[in-house]
Amino acid sequence: MFGTWDWIIVGAYIVGTTLVGHHLKGKQHSTRDFFLGGRSLPWYAVTASTIATTISAVTFIGVPALVYAVDGNFVYLQLAIGGIIARILVARFIVPLYYEKEFYSPYEYMEDRLGPVVGRITAGLFFLGGILGQGVRVYATALVLELITGWSLAESIVLIALFSILWTWMGGIAAVIWTDFVQFFILIAGGIAALVFVAGALPDGWTTLTLVGEQYDKFRFFDFSADPRVAFTFWAALIAMPFQNVAVYGTDHLFVQRLLCCKSQREAQKAVLWSTLGELVPVLMLTVGVGLFAFYQYQDLPPGLAAQVAERGDRVFPAFIITEIPTGLKGLLIAGILSAAISSLDSILAALSQISLTMFYQPFIRPNADEPHLLKVSRLFVIFWGVVLALMAWQFSSTQLDIVTLAFSMTTYTWGPMLGLFLLSLLAVRYRVSGVGYSVIASIFVVLIINEPEILNPLFGTVFTSPLLAWPWLFPIGSLICVTLSLRGRKMEQVS
Repeated sequence: MFGTWDWIIVGAYIVGTTLVGHHLKGKQHSTRDFFLGGRSLPWYAVTASTIATTISAVTFIGVPALVYAVDGNFVYLQLAIGGIIARILVARFIVPLYYEKEFYSPYEYMEDRLGPVVGRITAGLFFLGGILGQGVRVYATALVLELITGWSLAESIVLIALFSILWTWMGGIAAVIWTDFVQFFILIAGGIAALVFVAGALPDGWTTLTLVGEQYDKFRFFDFSADPRVAFTFWAALIAMPFQNVAVYGTDHLFVQRLLCCKSQREAQKAVLWSTLGELVPVLMLTVGVGLFAFYQYQDLPPGLAAQVAERGDRVFPAFIITEIPTGLKGLLIAGILSAAISSLDSILAALSQISLTMFYQPFIRPNADEPHLLKVSRLFVIFWGVVLALMAWQFSSTQLDIVTLAFSMTTYTWGPMLGLFLLSLLAVRYRVSGVGYSVIASIFVVLIINEPEILNPLFGTVFTSPLLAWPWLFPIGSLICVTLSLRGRKMEQVS
């Protein structure tokens, strides 16, 4: 199990990362410093922070489980196609828009184009999406802590939330980005160490890993199925996933906030494009999954852990860590998983705090508040949202979905309409836009019906047991519903 040296390594990671973030965060005299890092952060730090936040514990834990499953393979990697396309679009067309003025968030930009009501709606969508999506990531890491420490799931969630609140409170977005910068390297080192060890534990090492992977078709990359109920297909990656990724990197403040911290528009564009390297991390973790599959062709899990893995396949990598990885390396891997979780959570706390302050508190409650007061309130919002996210993570403990599917499914409700509102802000130059609130509600409702069609069973007597469409297709559907229901024709000057 977890030994003294493992705890020392994890403790050193937590203390060391805290000190690094505190040292590099700079002065915090204003909300501009707290939320934008004084717009002085280098692009490479923003890139590393973006990748670390994107990875999260879902990638570190859930992705190996995808390929470990009996019918698992590399088709998950197809989604990178949409990510690459989207980053190019965001860097070329969206980043320049956010640098026209000193916007604190993408929702301020949409408010500038479409009015305050739309700004509040998009902020509300961000709250909902952030709580649902990041709650899954906290839950994923708590599963690991529960296994290795013997603590309850609730205790594990509280520990993660406490450190995330501390790091965000300490220095705002600058501290978050610099701690993410450190965590990025810990994540990569942990993944490589896991792969090297699992390969070394196999008879004939890499040869066995490759042969077993080929024998069970684990390395299959493309799936050209036209079935819209299958998530990981080439067509979903090419057509649907660019919508999701543009929404992520172009409208979700969790990521846009980092871009707004760069010294210039050009540096922000570089940060977006270089974050494409993050697509290599799933390659690493999928290969770890193949290694785990090969390893357990020759070894059996201990009975207690075997039952837990059978209950939730996402536990296979944590189970391997605590039973097979030697002391010291085990501590490094757990530090990597904690890095992934805390990186995601402190990022969302900074973003939620900023939107709460700039879009709601300051305009409606204290419009004339001075900077010291606003800075104090910002930190109080960090605590509030930390508690909310911990409670949401606990709610996911009863789900039966795998972590990757759960994480993406939660974001389908908000990223689609959020992208739709951004597109409307662009179209508003030529077209009349109205009824935005109703279109957002319609978008969320349609996605809910597709995700949870069983709620229709009492009405129509039909037995639905699974989603009508795979989650990637819900992003374009949600966006297009929002856009089409809110357009009211060309403006008069455009018609003439």
